[in-house]
This record gives sequence, C-alpha cells and structure tokens, in this order.
Amino acid sequence: MKYTNASNLPKAIERAVENDPYESNSDISTTRLIAPPRIRVLQKRNWDLIEEDVSDRIFSLLGQSVHHIIERAKTRKEISERRLYYKDDKITNGWTLSGQFDLLNRDGHLIDFKVTSAWSVVKALTEGKAEWENQLNVLDFLCRKNPKDLINYKTEIKVKRLSIMAILRDWSKIQTMKSDNYPRKQVAMIPIRRWTEEEQDSYVKERIKIHQNAEKVSELPLCTATERWHRDDKFAVMKSGRKSAVRLLDTRQLALDFLKSQGMVEGKGCSIVERKGEDVRCQHYCNVNQFCSHYMKVGF
Repeated sequence: MKYTNASNLPKAIERAVENDPYESNSDISTTRLIAPPRIRVLQKRNWDLIEEDVSDRIFSLLGQSVHHIIERAKTRKEISERRLYYKDDKITNGWTLSGQFDLLNRDGHLIDFKVTSAWSVVKALTEGKAEWENQLNVLDFLCRKNPKDLINYKTEIKVKRLSIMAILRDWSKIQTMKSDNYPRKQVAMIPIRRWTEEEQDSYVKERIKIHQNAEKVSELPLCTATERWHRDDKFAVMKSGRKSAVRLLDTRQLALDFLKSQGMVEGKGCSIVERKGEDVRCQHYCNVNQFCSHYMKVGF
C-alpha cells in the first residue's frame, strides 16, 4: 500500500501512519475474519496498487493511542494487549486465526476500547451493533482456546462477560440537552451478548469457510447490504422555508399520505423530494472500490 499526503500534514503524522507496528502473523485476524471477504481478497490481490491518504488514518491513530494508555495503566491483576492464536482442522480448516484483546481483568471481564462516534453508540445501545458483538465473541473464542496464555500469577482467568468501552470522539454536551437517547457522558460502557461455545465455534468455522472459498473464485461474493452500509431510497417531505425534512418516509405514497394527514397539499408550500439510496461504505470508505466490480457496475 502507498500512502499519500494530499493535506500536507506534518511528517511526524505521516511517519506515525507508515510505521504502524500491526502484524497478525496469521492466515487471518479477528478483524479480517468478521469483515467482508470481498474486501479482504481485493486488498490481498491489489495491495501494491492501493493508495490511501494519511489524513484518512487519523481516527485509527487516535484508537492506537488509547491502546498505549491502557497498556500503561494496567495492574498486575489484569492482562492487556495480548495476541492469541488458534489452528485446527475442524474449526479453522488448517488456517491460523489470531486476535488481540485490549483488556481482561481478574474478574473475567473482557473489554474492548473503541474511539468512535456518538451516533455509533446511540445505534449500538438501541439496535445493537453486530460488528462489535462478532468481534468480542471471536476474541472470547480465542481466549477459551488458549487457557495457558491467560494465567496471571498462577491463576487462570476465564472470560465471564464482554463489554465495549466507547470513547466518543464527537461528543457534544449541548446535544445531551436536545435528545433523550444521546449519551450523557463522553464515554459509554456497552454490554455485549456473550454467545454459547457452540455459537462461537460455528461462527468461526463458517467465516473461515467463506474467506477460504473467496480466495478460490474469480467472481467474489458480494458484500451484504449491511456490510455495504446500504441506505434505501427515501422520500423527504419538505416545507417551504425549512432546510431539513419534516419527515422521511420509505415510499412516495407514504409521503403523500403524511401530507394528507397534516392537511397539506403537495406544491402548496410543501414538496416531496426523492433521496436516492446509496452504499455508503462502497462510495466513501472502501479503499479497494476501484477494483470492485459492484462499485464499477453501480457507477457511484
């Protein structure tokens, strides 16, 4: 991968991005296991052609800084920043899976620290966040398979519960006064559902199989709508003199019904504007979209 510096950021930032020490030393890491196989394979096939600007890696640097702080702050009763490995023929089909957890305390509380947006936390607390649940359960799987690596002062620590500690990079105190479900503080502890051992084994086995199969085909499996962060078409009810929509609805008919219920008539001080849906990840956040047939076909 080649890094660019279009924003002319200080060389120190450029070097910090380029000198990322991350190395999984495995066939697949936890992060890549839960990610779309299309993206992973396209990155692998086109690694030397990928370009990314260092300005797009700033949030990643912030996340790494938190990990350094946690490592510095841990006590003798805790294990932090430990990478675990697992390989067998039944579950990983010969591949070595690795994953590094952030913090495991003496009580068996496995915590992952994330620097993220307030919106992500609101969504996670109200709807759940599959990506976080998948990641923590794969790390739990690796902990279960590596009991000898979790011995702290002759005591084996067993995982008993999972959590995300989210640090909100864009938190606003003013927003707490405007919304009831907006996080009250700049940090939030989010409990994560812990799967059964059978669920964890089955998930890892299926994901390994999907990724292995993807490496053998020329036409890669399409990322799911969820993985593409797909947004459906919406119909916005707009009112003259107002910039934001009065209401967003799934169909034009629902928008017309809403106008009728409010005693409003389209064209008389109000209108219905169609907002086309999009695959947000594909268009704005995928660093291999230029190599992706779906991206080319849709023509963003």
